[in-house]
Amino acid sequence: MKGSLPEPPLLIITDPPIPPRTIENVVAEGLEAGCRWFMYRDKNKSAKAFAATAAVLSNLCNQYKAILCINGNIKIAAGCLGCGVHVQSSEEVYKVRRRIKPSSLIGVSCHSIADGLKAEKAGANYVTLSPIFETESKPGYGPLLGSVVLKEAAQQIGIPIIALAGITSSNAAECIRNGASGVAVMGGVMHATEPGLQVTALIEAIMG
Repeated sequence: MKGSLPEPPLLIITDPPIPPRTIENVVAEGLEAGCRWFMYRDKNKSAKAFAATAAVLSNLCNQYKAILCINGNIKIAAGCLGCGVHVQSSEEVYKVRRRIKPSSLIGVSCHSIADGLKAEKAGANYVTLSPIFETESKPGYGPLLGSVVLKEAAQQIGIPIIALAGITSSNAAECIRNGASGVAVMGGVMHATEPGLQVTALIEAIMG
């Protein structure tokens, strides 16, 4: 898996969904709809609850031969079969690489081309680049990079770039045309009334 991305290259980042749905429910629906890549992120759960949910999601993803990346928690990622890790800075990549399997994906959150180049040099497998477009999940989050910076980043950064923030089925193909290797979505799927339909539309958009 090192140096490659799951297919289709759609990364769903978890966020607490609209009750009564749970993160586990939405991930299951996403898997059924064809997504094969998830990032488990939950800033509000206790360490024990986070570990329990990570184990459930790992088992779900393994059933579909999908990849689960754990946001920030290296210890939990190392303990879950096949899990990768997503970190907030390139400085953390070295520490992660020592703890997880060589084949596991390591991603870094980046907000500029300079960030992406640092992550590449550190040994990351991919970067998320954000914010590309305005997003309802984080209104005012910026400055927006847009398609122009995305295209420039793709020309300079040698590892896959995942476009993040404000991505929908209407603009996902634009991101791919401008050099993104894939797209990442959080609220558009996690807060949807029908997550599976959103996943299907996104996959159709990015796969052409």
